[in-house]
Amino acid sequence: MAGSASAARRVDGLAAILLDYGGTLDGDAQHWFDRFARLWADADGAVPLPALKDAFYTADAALPRDPEIRSFGLERMLRTHVDLQLRHHGRRDDALATRLADAFIAETRAAWDRNRPLLRALARRFRLGVVSNAYGNMPALLAEADLAPFDVVVDSAIERLAKPDPAIYTLAATRLGIPPGAVLHVGDSWERDVVPSAAAGMRSAWLARPEAATPTTPANVWRLDSLLDLGTLLA
Repeated sequence: MAGSASAARRVDGLAAILLDYGGTLDGDAQHWFDRFARLWADADGAVPLPALKDAFYTADAALPRDPEIRSFGLERMLRTHVDLQLRHHGRRDDALATRLADAFIAETRAAWDRNRPLLRALARRFRLGVVSNAYGNMPALLAEADLAPFDVVVDSAIERLAKPDPAIYTLAATRLGIPPGAVLHVGDSWERDVVPSAAAGMRSAWLARPEAATPTTPANVWRLDSLLDLGTLLA
């Protein structure tokens, strides 16, 4: 049965914490597409959801192919993503592009600011790392965010290894030099975070939306309503 941050049992024998990025470090269980769909609806409600999804995933696939992607910080990454979406829609609208990107960037920076004290406190007790299905710029992005000292950053586009393959989690543990059983992984996707990290032998915490039902397999997964709940879970 899944646990919660208020459960009596605690995570003992823990040496490291691995975290997902999107929907975890930059917002509680907020998938990027869902965030963009909300922002698009606020700015231009006329675009059907299937068209938004097609444009989003087309941009998502194109971004890692940019020859300069490894140097992209938050602003360049998001403005390029939005431009690619608009291009897919066959639109050129500088005002809309600015509105969408500015809103996404502001939300991300707010999440960074909120999560930074927790992560820096955890870094004094545990080794920290990030495992992300990313574009190839996760090291640059985390350097800009300055959330905490991360001992390992595993970016799927750099490693050519992606979630939900458990091997990406095994790679992170190997680079930390820590047995998987002494690692807690925290992420917002049951399929891409919880299931494969558990398969790699790690303990798992699921950052979930309030309305999401908790699957039963794997068992013994902590459920978090907010990343800040880690402070309670690991007290």
